[in-house]
Amino acid sequence: MGRASFEPEIHPHGIRFTVGRDAGGRWVVSDRKGLVGGIFTNRAAAVHFAMFESDHVPGAVLCVPEEVTLGPNAAFDGRWTQPGMKAAGRT
Repeated sequence: MGRASFEPEIHPHGIRFTVGRDAGGRWVVSDRKGLVGGIFTNRAAAVHFAMFESDHVPGAVLCVPEEVTLGPNAAFDGRWTQPGMKAAGRT
């Protein structure tokens, strides 16, 4: 059986927020300019914050796979093109 290919649908203005885990296992949200973000106790809270801050615009929030560790300013280094990453709010 073949594997489905997934390519994230990117908002015309680009991804505004990235949601993932840091090296300590905490859920983090970072915007592309490094001005807005935070540390959260769970994924749902992190995604909720990012979606609210981006006015629920489809494709503005990127959730990276759990095996990817986000570091300072690493959220927008181009890794969003890897398989398994998906934009929040998309079905």
